[in-house]
This record gives sequence, C-alpha cells and structure tokens, in this order.
Amino acid sequence: MSKEKEQSDHKNVPTEIVIEQNNQKKSIFEDNASDTSSIRGRERFKAITKKVIAVQRLLSADKLFSSEQDPGIDPKSAVDYDIHSRCKIFCIDYNENTALKPQELTNKSLEDFLKKERPSESKVRWINVDGISWDVIKALSIHYDLHPLAIEDSLQGDQRTKLDHYQNHLYISLLLHSLIDKCDEDESDDSDSIERSKCRKDLLHLNHREDSKYLEAHRILRKQKLYVTVEQVSIFLLENDVLITIFQHSGSSVYKPILSRINQAKTLLRTAQEASLLMEAVIDGIVDLAIPIKDSYRHQIAELEGKLLIRPKMDYTRELHMISGELTILKRTLGPVQGLVTLLREHDEKNLISPLARTYFMDVSDHCIEIVDDLDTMTKITENLVNMIFNLIAYETNENMRIIAIFSIVFLPMTFIAGFFGMNFHEFPELDYSLSYFWWVTGISTTLMLLVGTYSLWTKWVSRFFRYLSRKRQINNRINRFKSS
Repeated sequence: MSKEKEQSDHKNVPTEIVIEQNNQKKSIFEDNASDTSSIRGRERFKAITKKVIAVQRLLSADKLFSSEQDPGIDPKSAVDYDIHSRCKIFCIDYNENTALKPQELTNKSLEDFLKKERPSESKVRWINVDGISWDVIKALSIHYDLHPLAIEDSLQGDQRTKLDHYQNHLYISLLLHSLIDKCDEDESDDSDSIERSKCRKDLLHLNHREDSKYLEAHRILRKQKLYVTVEQVSIFLLENDVLITIFQHSGSSVYKPILSRINQAKTLLRTAQEASLLMEAVIDGIVDLAIPIKDSYRHQIAELEGKLLIRPKMDYTRELHMISGELTILKRTLGPVQGLVTLLREHDEKNLISPLARTYFMDVSDHCIEIVDDLDTMTKITENLVNMIFNLIAYETNENMRIIAIFSIVFLPMTFIAGFFGMNFHEFPELDYSLSYFWWVTGISTTLMLLVGTYSLWTKWVSRFFRYLSRKRQINNRINRFKSS
C-alpha cells in the first residue's frame, strides 16, 4: 500500500517547471530521473516538494514573502531569493585630514571586506552599490543589522518615496530621474553601462502607458532624441557615521561629483565629518538631476507656443495632451520628495540628522519647491494653450461666417428682385410698367438690406450723436448758469 501511495503521489508532481527571467529560460529540474537520481522514495518526494514551494514563492504576485511568513525579509534565513545581478560596489573612508582611496568591490569580495576592521582614519564610511542583488543586500544586512522591512523595500523595485525610522538606522526610498541622450548612449563603448541600461524604467511606464505605441512614438522629447528614466534609490543612514546607498541601475551621475568633493581638502564634507551631511549631498544630487528635465519640457512648450501663435492647428492639441500627461507623472514622482526633505529637517532627539545637515536641507527644499512650482506652471500653460487653440479656431470660424453673411447681404436684393419678377403668373401688371419702376423697387430693397446689414454701425453713430447732443446741452446749461450768477 505504501508503494502504491508513493507512486500515485509522484504522478501528481509536475515533471518540469521553467522560470523565464532576463529572456532566458532556466529549468529548476528538467527530469526526475536526471536531477534526483540519487534520491529514493520519500526523500525524493520531499526534495521535489521543496522546489515546487520555492518556485511558487517566486511567482506569487511579485511578492518577496509568503502570506504565512512574518512581514519583511530575514537575511539569516535559508531562503535564496532569485534576485541576482553583477553589482558595481565601492567603499570610501575619510576624515577631516585624509580621504582613503575608494575600494572597488564585487559581489563575492564584499563579505570578506566587511569582516575586516575599519581603518583608524575612517570617521565616515560610504558604501555605494550599483544594482540590486540578494547576496549583496544580505551581506550588508547581516553586518549592519538592517531591519527586515527595510531589506524588503530595498529589494522591491517599485517603492514610493518615504522615510522610515528604525532603532539603529534610517531608511529612505526615493526615485532618481535621469535625462538620457540616446545618441550618447548608442556611442558608449562601456559594456557594463549597456547591460545596466536594460534595468532602466521609462517615465511612461509609471503611469501604465507602456502598452501605448502611439504615446511611445509621439513623446514630446523624442525629436531631440531624449527620454526620461526613473530608478529606485535606497539609502541607509546608520548610527556610526556609515552611509549605504543602493541604486537600482547606476548612480554615477550622483556620486561622481560627491567623490570629487571628498577627495578635495577643506571641503564641507571633509571638515564636517558627518554621514548625515553626506546623505544630504546625495539627495541634493538626485534632486538637481530633475532640473534639466524640467528645462527640456519648458523649452518644448515655449517652442510649441510660438508655433501656435503663428498658426494654430488642432494637431497641436495631441502634443499638448501628452505633455500634460508627462508633466503630471513628473509631479507625482517629484512632489513627495519635498515632503521627505521636510521630514528630514524636523528636529528630533533620536534623529540621526545633524543640525548642520538640517541647515543644508533647506537648500534642497528650495530646489524641490522650485521644480514642483515650475511643473504646475507648465501644466497650466499647456491647458491655456489648448483653450487658446479652441478659441482661435472658433474666432476664425466666426470671421468666415461674417464674410459669408456680408456676401449674402450683397446678393440678397438681387435674389429678392429676381424672385419677385420671376414669378410665373398669368396676370402680372408690374411687367408692363416702365423701367423706372424696376429701379424704384431695387433702390428700396437695397436700402433696407443695407440698413439691416449695417445695423450695428449706424446704431453706434446714432448713439454717439445723441451723447454729443446731451453733452453739448449740459455745457450750454453750465455756461448760462455761470453768466446768470
């Protein structure tokens, strides 16, 4: 009976499960006979069941945890999440007098590097990771005791802008907006950069518009061969002046200027020796990268406005609609950063943000307010341009109707006369009258039509004449009163 039960259980187990990821099919186990040939009986059934559970865990609605587990991700657990990529990692230590050379690390060498003792010159340590990989995040989480909820948020690609306070660190999640020039990207010879560009997410994808081929082909920045990408950035600020930044794709445009400032003596980052001020520089760099995006949209709107003033056309309403949609997405993603900076500026005894960093966060807040206000202004300009198009087209239609009405008034007396004398009656004595009768009827009808056609003009003249008479009468009365007095 037991053997029959085992055979029936084996029939209910799928023989092949394939996961498609990164355009490559990976077979977890291709055949029971090849992959588990050394396992017999009940042990073989348990091994297959564990693999099926692991696959279901990966495919369960894009979640990194099962409903039966506690919230968050425990880095010490034996579960291996299938999120692996070749990351670009560096670590730099510095103090007021010295800045050590950045250590270039890999996924494998990171764990051994963290086990080493921190140098004595290290007052502030900055670890930056380009790319998201479970083995890298696991090593950092175990070494620095990161919270499971923060680990989960850093692994998930779609996170809203937020700030979380934990017992020994702060966690910040925000989006990095980049203006990418397609020509420069195509000419790049860096294979690592080309590989990482596949992880970039287009701005239109945030509003579930990636399926629209028309919007993709007619985006406003396409003529300049520019497009806007977004990627998640996770920031961990720890108590012992350690800052960890994790960029989903690549944060070279953010950290390269900061590394240049660190390598220079007597800069604010070196003299302050605070990880919170270093975090302020990172967030400031992320916010500043949105300014060229805003300027590009402003240039396109100004160019489109000039075309509309010269020759308004209904075709421009489509472009204005797409601009308004993209500006709305930008505001939805950049607006929360302003609230994030406001929270970082709040004073709290347990807050890891120093007073000096709070002071410089005011500058970041000013940039956020400027960007959001400009986005609001450009959104209103696009709406006003759409209204202007309809108003100008309606005005041109009214002008054409006015011209048609003038021609109708001119030809209306002729139509009346032709209709009057062209009646098919047997007894029509007017036909026997002299030619003067015809011109008399023509003159009366023409005069009536001219009075009707010029009604607005002569009514204005008559009203002006009566106003002139009333004013002259008042002046004469005042003169007479003055003489009598």
